[in-house]
Amino acid sequence: MKTKDLFGICVFVLYLLILGGAVYIIDYYPKTAIEESLMIWMPWTLRLNFILLFAGLLFWWMNGRNTYAHPGEDACQSGKIYDSTNNRGKGLIFSKQVRILFTESREWLIPTLLLVTAFSAAYFLSPQIHRLFYDEDIYANIGQNIAYLNRAAMCNYGVFDYGDYQGNWMEYNKDPNGWPFLVSLLFQAFGVNEAYVFMLNNLIFSGSVLIVYLIVRRLTDRFFPALLGALVYAIIPHNLIWTNTAAAEPSAAFFGGLTALFLISYLRSEKKIHFYLFALTLPLACQMRPESGLIAIWAAIAILVLSPRTLLKLHVWAMGLLTVLFLMPHVFHLYAMSGHSWGAAGAKFSSAFFMSNIGVNGPYYLNNEQFPFMITILALMGCLSGKGIRRWTAVILAWLVLFWGIFLFFYAGSYRFGTDVRFALLTFMPMAILAGLGGGLLMEWFAALRQRGNPGAGEKYAGALIIMVLLFSWLSFLPLIRTVGQEAWAARFDHQYAWEFAKKMPNRSIVLTHNPNMFLLWGQSAIQSNVGLKDPELVRQLMERYPGQVYFHFNFWCNTERDPNRKLCEDLMAAYVMEEIATAQEQHYHYGLYRMHVKKN
Repeated sequence: MKTKDLFGICVFVLYLLILGGAVYIIDYYPKTAIEESLMIWMPWTLRLNFILLFAGLLFWWMNGRNTYAHPGEDACQSGKIYDSTNNRGKGLIFSKQVRILFTESREWLIPTLLLVTAFSAAYFLSPQIHRLFYDEDIYANIGQNIAYLNRAAMCNYGVFDYGDYQGNWMEYNKDPNGWPFLVSLLFQAFGVNEAYVFMLNNLIFSGSVLIVYLIVRRLTDRFFPALLGALVYAIIPHNLIWTNTAAAEPSAAFFGGLTALFLISYLRSEKKIHFYLFALTLPLACQMRPESGLIAIWAAIAILVLSPRTLLKLHVWAMGLLTVLFLMPHVFHLYAMSGHSWGAAGAKFSSAFFMSNIGVNGPYYLNNEQFPFMITILALMGCLSGKGIRRWTAVILAWLVLFWGIFLFFYAGSYRFGTDVRFALLTFMPMAILAGLGGGLLMEWFAALRQRGNPGAGEKYAGALIIMVLLFSWLSFLPLIRTVGQEAWAARFDHQYAWEFAKKMPNRSIVLTHNPNMFLLWGQSAIQSNVGLKDPELVRQLMERYPGQVYFHFNFWCNTERDPNRKLCEDLMAAYVMEEIATAQEQHYHYGLYRMHVKKN
């Protein structure tokens, strides 16, 4: 038997073992046991996945090469990337260690300037604030627990004794752990600080701009469409708004785009290192958001449409073992969370939601109120791209349709439903790529009409005109980008006043609150409020441990009508002597910090 055949049999057996083991675990272990195991093992699998991906990137950086075919040659068939401008006689601008698709000695300056501008716009234009309460605190607290306790879970009872963080009452969260894991890397390196999470999203957004540039550059081998696509992504209003939060959507968009970039690079070059990077990026991309797994479906579509013979290659199946192996914890996560209420009763996905959702999510891209209509026009033009990349365009369009269409059937999928406009972020990258392609096509048309005798000059004028019109149309969205808005105002002020209340508590103290996660991020010991009624003996022990320094946080949930949490707060206020420390008022909502004392009989 040939070595290749034996290797193929071994790969097949390994697939059977992994899938068989997964079926056994799901069939044999209860969901609670799987959750407890995931708390422990998820941080380590994510770390190993990240380390192997980083090692692959380092190898590519040091040894990778970009080979160019002749203009007009089919890159999928030749296994080469071509540069339609190579008649200028200029090669790659960086040293051998830096293998990027820049083809002119000055070309790197404009993308670099765009990256700096994108980061600055994200940091300065939109308010740096939480918008998804209190999920962003939960994500960051899980990152804190991964960093310091090696537990992928949020903490409902945590204490700090002279800087030593101890977590109790750990609860596994329904959302995937990819974004909290990224946060944990930051916390391990620099310490726990909410400001770092905002900065991380700013950097991720800037990286996404570069990904759009590289994808369009890969597809067209032209500078202007790539630049325009990156610019479009950088100025989309809700991109700028949500990148200055601690939400998970920016990272979901980034890793989805990175997965697409590596797959496109492999299909264009057939280099094994590109598929290795794709195989290791895909599991991370799937774990950023519950719907992020759709990127795996898109990847399958891309392979079947663009290069089905890829599925016949042994190295693809061998490297695919890494993908399957690192996806298994996420499969267990999805199984453990199946049947979760997600905060609402009734069906979560249904065709009954389709008409109401499409009535909002369709016009969102057309009415020029929250999304620039000019970008939509450019994207539609991008669907008309030339014969050479028609199949690629169809695949990018499928990426857009998948992440737009999934929310049409979701109970909270309307872009006008609370803060759920954030789901639109997952469509912005394919939209920007199509817009870049459309801008390139439009530039060609304008150039041909403007100056037939000197098409190069005509292209420059047309390109500058397209960018100027795009930026001018974008100026009207600046008020939207700068606005905090009334959405979630009550929770926002709760968060703001809680930060001020935390400063009034001494280091050795503990607070009963509905949201221990945010206090733990600030280094303040905290425990769930219901302990005051469910376990008064534990409260008594806390009062002995922190004499005179046990507090109750009267918060957002204490003000909500028709909610059992309101009665819990009322019962707590009645069960203990509450000494007022600080209070605040916003509209009809009352917020306060009270020192707790046991009532004397």
